[in-house]
Amino acid sequence: MQIQSKMIGVLVLSVSTAVMANSQTRLGCDGDATEDGQVDTKDLLLAISDWGSSGGFDIDGDGMTGVPEVLAILEEWASPCHPFHENMNVVFDYAEGMVIVTGTGLADHAMGPFDGSTGCFNPNSPSNQNHTWRIPIEPVVGNTSGQVYMDTFGKIGLMLNGVAFYNPWDGGGVDAPSTICMDDFNGHPSPDGCYHYHQAPTWGYGDGTGHSDVIGYAADGYPVYGPWETSAIFAKDVTGSLALDACNGHEDLDRGYHYHAISFDLDAGGFPWVQGCWHGNPEVSNFEGDDGGGGGGGGGGPCDTGCGANMIPPPVCQCVDQNPDYAYCCQDWDAACQTYAENVCGL
Repeated sequence: MQIQSKMIGVLVLSVSTAVMANSQTRLGCDGDATEDGQVDTKDLLLAISDWGSSGGFDIDGDGMTGVPEVLAILEEWASPCHPFHENMNVVFDYAEGMVIVTGTGLADHAMGPFDGSTGCFNPNSPSNQNHTWRIPIEPVVGNTSGQVYMDTFGKIGLMLNGVAFYNPWDGGGVDAPSTICMDDFNGHPSPDGCYHYHQAPTWGYGDGTGHSDVIGYAADGYPVYGPWETSAIFAKDVTGSLALDACNGHEDLDRGYHYHAISFDLDAGGFPWVQGCWHGNPEVSNFEGDDGGGGGGGGGGPCDTGCGANMIPPPVCQCVDQNPDYAYCCQDWDAACQTYAENVCGL
């Protein structure tokens, strides 16, 4: 960590640079006196106006604004208070202990094509989801929500570029990364148009020369890192005290508890790919309105292994299955199935 000197009047302070308020989750800054998600001149001016007074900006708990508060501002000067990409709108609600993240749900990279031209056919198209996420700034260990990760439909976490990630299961009850085609970034759209990942996106791989960076956040507030633990060693292959737990996470001194995501093309043995359960208590408002539109949580019915594997909406699957001449489509979707579904089933 680099040390530099800054001068306030005649007082010279030695401070470290770019220190996050929560060095483990990387959400929030101690020096964010104005609570606007950044540390800049406004925070310094507020600290100066509150200098020596009680009831104002206070970090060390002494009830007054003084040197510790100014030090915190200088330590985090111009530092990002979150790692989300610029296509996201991020607001800190310190009163509620939440980061409110809004966006379209669409990636800031190319999505698709899903027309089969590159070997990946998906009848659905990515569309604006107007997502709002509430991510706990300080995660709480232990799941008391009653929400079961592997049974949770749809979006259960957020990548830094605003794209949701789902649990391992696709709408047909199959393991998506090992079964369903994805685009070059490991994403695809569900029937409701929600573009999403079931695994680490390719942009989150890193170069494998050290511990991966944060690539997203689970709904319980714990960060998701990429696949690497150390140089050329996947976190999933670590043994001993740092071995990943059932939730696909572990804890170290630098990062606290965190999950690790991997992708099928990196290692076919990477199930459950992102998470296996909740280490913390998920914010359930993130799941409200999800009806499983092609996302995780299993399925049921005769068309799961065929139509589900091809991301065909369940009503269309059932429609095709009702015609004996096209019942085979549930296991082997082809051009004839597609034509029948378009003409008869409203695909």
